[in-house]
Amino acid sequence: MNTEEEKNIQPADEENAVDAVVEEPNDDGFTDEIIKPAPVTENEENPSEEAKPAEEVLPEDAEVVEEPEVEIPETNYESEIYDPRFDAIENARKQWNGSYRKASRIRFVVNTVVLVAILAGWLVPTLTMKDAGMVPLYIGLACAGVGIAILLIYGHFNNKKNKEQIANYFNAYFTNINSYTLEDFGVKDIQGDVNSKITKEEFLESGVFDKIAAIGSRDNIVFNYKGMDCAMAEAAAQVDAGKSLATVFVGKYLRTHNEVEVSDEGLVIYFSGNDRALPPAKLKELHITETNSRYKVYGKSTDKKVLTKKVREALARIRTNSLLVDITIVIKSGRTYWYLGYEDDLMVLPNDKHFDSRYVREYKDQLELVLEASLLLNGHLHD
Repeated sequence: MNTEEEKNIQPADEENAVDAVVEEPNDDGFTDEIIKPAPVTENEENPSEEAKPAEEVLPEDAEVVEEPEVEIPETNYESEIYDPRFDAIENARKQWNGSYRKASRIRFVVNTVVLVAILAGWLVPTLTMKDAGMVPLYIGLACAGVGIAILLIYGHFNNKKNKEQIANYFNAYFTNINSYTLEDFGVKDIQGDVNSKITKEEFLESGVFDKIAAIGSRDNIVFNYKGMDCAMAEAAAQVDAGKSLATVFVGKYLRTHNEVEVSDEGLVIYFSGNDRALPPAKLKELHITETNSRYKVYGKSTDKKVLTKKVREALARIRTNSLLVDITIVIKSGRTYWYLGYEDDLMVLPNDKHFDSRYVREYKDQLELVLEASLLLNGHLHD
């Protein structure tokens, strides 16, 4: 998410640079470890007051619009609930975690035995043979060769088993999460799985992000929601920041069909979030045409015709919070792009920790609001 310093992603290839991960000890870079922003510097003239960022200057023609009043249902995610799909995820996590721990113990024993054998192969001849000459060295090298061969063979089979176990966990996780969040909405025939990815071009299709240096994704699925064609993937993207890569997005990337006509530039809506939010840099180049307490609208005033009363009411029900840190919506003719920035609580699969269903339940409620807002742009525009 939002950091002033970013860990590099070390991509195996450019398009799949950020791949699926679980928490330590198997974090291979889908989401960076978060580094908190540096504290605010003090005002030099008055050290007792913190320096405040400059306020954004709105263009003269920017309209300040009050959000419509809508009823927001109360939700409680404090306690966990039972669902067999959550049990399936937790069981898969335990199996993977147990397998990993067992493999770690075996690997430690094998490494220790090989090291002792190499030392013994050199020390025993040295201490027991007179005029041993080069014999201890030769025996030591032979033991080292055999030891390395054993390590390579064990490593090969261990890695193969490890990949199978983690693949089972990932499949169980995403299959059950998609079932819980989508099939309960009436969605059927979900196509795609955890290994399905998006291309860099697909991520940049909306035009709201600049050139991407590294893009990773997983669980790119397509489905139909109440007659609306949709596609959604987990994605993480980074840009070249000189000596390192800087993260510009981590979250859910949703694409939905619409039946609106707007200018080529389209309409962009950005829901401001907390200090972990990652607003696209492109927003600085766009014209602000409307603002309210929670989001800004960028683009041409004539394109705001698509923001009907019902659409505005649907948007008013969507809230950013500590889990959903920000939202970027790009409305183009025929296609709406939703960049839902999420925290690691949802984006990183647990390994040592118990699977916590609270975050998934909260995400489910947020996704339903997003899909309902999308639906109003898909041929349901009349008040």
